[in-house]
Amino acid sequence: MERALDYSVDYWREFLDQNYPLNFKDSMSLARELELPQMMRLANRLTSMQVGDTVTYAVSYNINYSNYCTASCPICAFYVPMAMKGKNDRGYELTVEQIKKDLAKAKEQEATEIHIVGGFNSDLPVEYYEELFRTVKEHLPEVTLKALTIPEIDFIARTTGNSLREIVERFHEAGMDAHTGGGAEIFDPEVRKKITTPQKISGEKWLEDAKIIHSMGIKGNSTMTYGHLEKLENIVDHIIRLRDNQREVPGFLSFIPLKFSPDNTPLQKSGRVKMPASGELDLKVIALARLLGGQDLLNISVYWVAIGKEMAQIALNGGGSDLVGTAFSEKIFGATDRREATSIEELNDIVRQIGKTPAQRDTFYNIKRYG
Repeated sequence: MERALDYSVDYWREFLDQNYPLNFKDSMSLARELELPQMMRLANRLTSMQVGDTVTYAVSYNINYSNYCTASCPICAFYVPMAMKGKNDRGYELTVEQIKKDLAKAKEQEATEIHIVGGFNSDLPVEYYEELFRTVKEHLPEVTLKALTIPEIDFIARTTGNSLREIVERFHEAGMDAHTGGGAEIFDPEVRKKITTPQKISGEKWLEDAKIIHSMGIKGNSTMTYGHLEKLENIVDHIIRLRDNQREVPGFLSFIPLKFSPDNTPLQKSGRVKMPASGELDLKVIALARLLGGQDLLNISVYWVAIGKEMAQIALNGGGSDLVGTAFSEKIFGATDRREATSIEELNDIVRQIGKTPAQRDTFYNIKRYG
């Protein structure tokens, strides 16, 4: 497409208005030609237009039912290999009685959302998850149960001889209200095979499974893990694929970029990634998400656990509109020594300090109360 070499914010604003959704070529031009301050200014302008100046978050409590995993991905510090089950004191499998104790804590903290994920544990039958989900609903009937990554759901289906649809139906009947959207990592196959293992589904299968789950009426988030071995074009490609999937079969509630935390991961131990990504990349990813997908992925989430609270504030003025949640009892990032904690009051303050309005929401982005 022939155009004048005018890379101003106003030019790209008009270009987006006329050409959304941008194709890969134009997306890369935008990503390379706009300086970060310009990109963030444009993204913030679009955020105000698309979702307003309210910043949302859920009061969420995380339960990680097991860290035994057959996948053993190089980007993960949380897992213990299934082959080591019973051979060290790092691995665990929560019983229903142990989970009840977590639910009591979640009730004390007035959680509105229970977030459940774990490893690819080949010893757990379908009935384990069904009992887990029913227990959540019995003890906290008012909460929304957001459970399992898409690769977890696919793994359980494959290893138990069920179809994906059968598993989703059973889990929904047991109490699962939404999926977590995790496990997307990065879709580019060459990068993906360096950061995951064959036990985890491909990026194409992740997107296909998302369509099936969404077609059944179960919604969830979408994610991307960045800051490891990927390049800018892989990030742009990932956002575009999520956006296009959403346009074809809607069901993504938000987009949550997850910054890779290298500490204690095999990827760090091998020397392939030595340091976390820069703050500049954190901000660019959030801004690009808004510019390339914001009309279809309205809620661009800034995960304060991964990037820190001060950087989260900056990102909320550059395309972000959501803080994900309180993430009480978070353990995945905790395994990389990022032991962040917060409170409802602190999240409200984080938002007020940047001149925006904080609001508690439910899992489906309905406002419950303003902070």
